[in-house]
Amino acid sequence: MKLFCIFLFALTAPISVANSNSISTTYLKNFAIANKDSVAIDNAYMKVLRDGAACTLANTTNFGTRIIVALDKIKFKSNRGTIKIKRGEIAVFLENESYDLPKGSYFEIALKKNHPPLTKPSEWVEPTKNVVIYEDAEFRVFEERLNPGDTRDLHSHAQRVVVRLNQVQLTDPRNAPNGKPGTGIQVANTVKFAEPMVHVTKNLSKIPLFNIVIEYKIEH
Repeated sequence: MKLFCIFLFALTAPISVANSNSISTTYLKNFAIANKDSVAIDNAYMKVLRDGAACTLANTTNFGTRIIVALDKIKFKSNRGTIKIKRGEIAVFLENESYDLPKGSYFEIALKKNHPPLTKPSEWVEPTKNVVIYEDAEFRVFEERLNPGDTRDLHSHAQRVVVRLNQVQLTDPRNAPNGKPGTGIQVANTVKFAEPMVHVTKNLSKIPLFNIVIEYKIEH
């Protein structure tokens, strides 16, 4: 009977561990893999995880720069020392840099190497009222802000990922000056990959628009 119980435990233990909510992250070679539910975006250009990481070690196959966007105060160690950032702030790690898996609320945007060619909008008009907070040859990161009731005139975007920090309703006033019920809603603490476009944006809400945008750079 004792041997049977030991054998039964050996069969059931791995299942219990796999389903345990207390074990959200495991390490495999160069990857820090979070629970699959934390994967927000995974396409040919990038992988985005919520409260997890695609890769925390330097020189991980198929991944280049990684950007951490904080949704709350977070603190973690890296090859550059201890990183402390708060909601709406970022930490950029190049391909040859590494860091510990952060604890807390954040998105990690991991840019993929050897991705397909970037596509372009029909024309390029530089957007106004944004603040660039990081830029290199591959991409730029900017704070996308727009006051309540304000409009951003015609402008262009390249392929990008948008981390939404405030819940607001947006519209293109050329098509719907006052918006349409239930449309154009940007939910806070969500992320979206967007294709190139040229548009006008108006903030219909009573609070400011505040997004962090990681946008690939293209030749204009």
